[in-house]
Amino acid sequence: MNDVGLRARKMARTRDQIADAALKLFSERGYEATTLEEVAERADVHKRTLLRYFPTKAHLVLHRQYAALEEFRDLMAARGAKPTLDVWQDHVIHHARQVMQRGAYADMRQIAGSEPAVGPAYLAIQESYQILIAAGLEADFRDRPDAQIVSKVAAAALVGGNYAVAQMLFAQGAYADLETTERKVLRMVREGLLGG
Repeated sequence: MNDVGLRARKMARTRDQIADAALKLFSERGYEATTLEEVAERADVHKRTLLRYFPTKAHLVLHRQYAALEEFRDLMAARGAKPTLDVWQDHVIHHARQVMQRGAYADMRQIAGSEPAVGPAYLAIQESYQILIAAGLEADFRDRPDAQIVSKVAAAALVGGNYAVAQMLFAQGAYADLETTERKVLRMVREGLLGG
């Protein structure tokens, strides 16, 4: 069992090492100009190793987003009686802090918005979040007659708000303001749409 845990941690470190190297290269040289060979060299791995973890360049760009989505899916499945909005808040704040630490290298949205292969996959991740949040909120508010509509609107506001403020702050280079601004979005949805 210990060997399995050690192996999983090593694989996760290698995956992160490769993705970080790719994002830095994409930031320095551009998405199209960067080759998988260059990413492998920068990450100090063989190209076959890189392809085992990331079959395409788009997967390299969205690595952290896919991982965060799966983490949120697991948190929702294990939440018990914890309200969906609290699960989302914990998730968003945790990842905002990670983005704040990585700074400009966390800004893959520029690539996601400009590269045809990346944009649709990024939007699919956002849609998956919305579906998970809406389902959770609907269960939380099952006694409200407007539970279905309120849940869908609140989910759209949470995910869209998260995206919009991150885009705004990234454009300004204001990575340090991300957590505070994300908390404002959460408060607006909690107080404005959900009434408390």
